[in-house]
Amino acid sequence: MIITRTPFRISLFGGGTDYPEWFTENKGQVVSMAINKYCHVTTRYLPPYFHYNYRIRVFNEQKVKSLNDIVNPVVRQSLKYLSSNNDKIELVHHADLPGMSGLGGSSAFTVGLLNALKTLKNQKFSKKDLATEAIHIERDLIKEKVGYQDQVICSYGGLRSISFLKNKNFSSSVIKTNEETKYKLENNLFIVYTGLQRFSKKITSVLSRKITSHKNDAGLHEISAATIEGEKILKAKNLDLKSFADVINFQWERKKQLANGITNKHIEEIYNLGLSSGSYGAKLLGAGGGGFLLFVVPSDKLKKFKKVFHKHIHLQFKIDYVGSKLLYDSRKG
Repeated sequence: MIITRTPFRISLFGGGTDYPEWFTENKGQVVSMAINKYCHVTTRYLPPYFHYNYRIRVFNEQKVKSLNDIVNPVVRQSLKYLSSNNDKIELVHHADLPGMSGLGGSSAFTVGLLNALKTLKNQKFSKKDLATEAIHIERDLIKEKVGYQDQVICSYGGLRSISFLKNKNFSSSVIKTNEETKYKLENNLFIVYTGLQRFSKKITSVLSRKITSHKNDAGLHEISAATIEGEKILKAKNLDLKSFADVINFQWERKKQLANGITNKHIEEIYNLGLSSGSYGAKLLGAGGGGFLLFVVPSDKLKKFKKVFHKHIHLQFKIDYVGSKLLYDSRKG
């Protein structure tokens, strides 16, 4: 039995510039952070006496004989990609946070699944392999119009600046922070659940088409320039939360203009409640339409903010510096 653990992520700056429709012609860069909320994948070879070849538990349970009958596209395409046609495999998924919530859960699952299956098959691989192959499965095999940042940060972990190259490769570097900055990121940032789960496919498909037709160029150029400024703020000796939040706000205002459906009345009500409760700034995480809002809250407003949002699901987090990890391999005792 193999168990892997892969972190969810919070995208701080640059969302939208990680789409190949953009970065194959323009500068693509994001700043993203893995957090200590996780997706766990457990897998093993089934004993020969079961009448089915695959037992899959992801949201719902499936017991099937053929790979083609597996409903979940990530599971189906990952098994096909790794030539698992003659295997008998059981696979179980657990997550700390709900799916379809803007925290990179889909890519965390893809990365964690590849980690588990490759380990089960005794394959050697790197974190870059995990990220690259997860992108290939989601983009090329499943044909999802997703960006490239989630697979990278979920594989590597940490607080990172990720650049996307015109040849569809990427480079990734750790943003080194002092203890004071780390403390502020883990104590002055909150994520608040909107209560809305959403399928991002419609929004990302529209965004992809608009990027291709150059209808988003001005907004994405502004997001790209602000990402460079946001990275500088994070690297400063003393993290200025107000300046940090100003970049968050700036990019959120630009992001809302990229495609219809990114925000709605319910999201804006929570956003405005957070600002009136002392938050310096906020943004919706992920493609849009629901999920979690990220708030930047100064220390002297923390008590008020928590009181106002006591009826909402709100979480703090710590940075995960490990990325996708093998937790357990029963073959090693």
